[in-house]
Amino acid sequence: MLWAAGSDPRAWRDHLDLSKLDDEDRYKILEYVVNKVGRAEIQNALSISRITMWRLLNKQARVDDTKLKVLLGFLTEQEFRDILSSKKVLETLNILRSDGTVNYAVVMEILKRAVQDKYLKQLVIKFVVENFREDVKRAVGVFPANIVMSWDDGFEEFLRESKKRRKIERGHDKVYKSLFKENLEGKQLAPQLVDFVVNHRNK
Repeated sequence: MLWAAGSDPRAWRDHLDLSKLDDEDRYKILEYVVNKVGRAEIQNALSISRITMWRLLNKQARVDDTKLKVLLGFLTEQEFRDILSSKKVLETLNILRSDGTVNYAVVMEILKRAVQDKYLKQLVIKFVVENFREDVKRAVGVFPANIVMSWDDGFEEFLRESKKRRKIERGHDKVYKSLFKENLEGKQLAPQLVDFVVNHRNK
């Protein structure tokens, strides 16, 4: 769906930029609608003669904006999307420019709308969680993705260097290693693990 649940099911038509629909797109819509409701009904709806109808169907006359608006009245939003490519649909909504670049101003307005529209907000959150979970974690600097705790030579060297800068009692490095192996080895860095370390009795 292009618009939030509960909105006027016809509202999507009011937001289309018809100038983005070329002649071939218009003929596709005409053909679909004629097959859907019949040639006679469309001819009557457009208030045209049989000859003009024949010329339209044979691409000898153009489907102008006035006729196109009438044709769109016979389509549901889903049908409109099915007839055209997703790229063309985004172009008619001014979300995607004809050169393939995204209209960021329009996209940002849509995201701002999510603050007030609960349905749209849930869609955005669901999409972000499904597609950018790790990117979001890295962006906010909370926890790096897929970090597994492991005691290795590099970490042991780091502790030795720390001992030179701080007064650490002899033998404590073995205690550190024992505690690490018992409580942290092989576990993934996560908020729960940090809470465990902070609140450990031997901190």
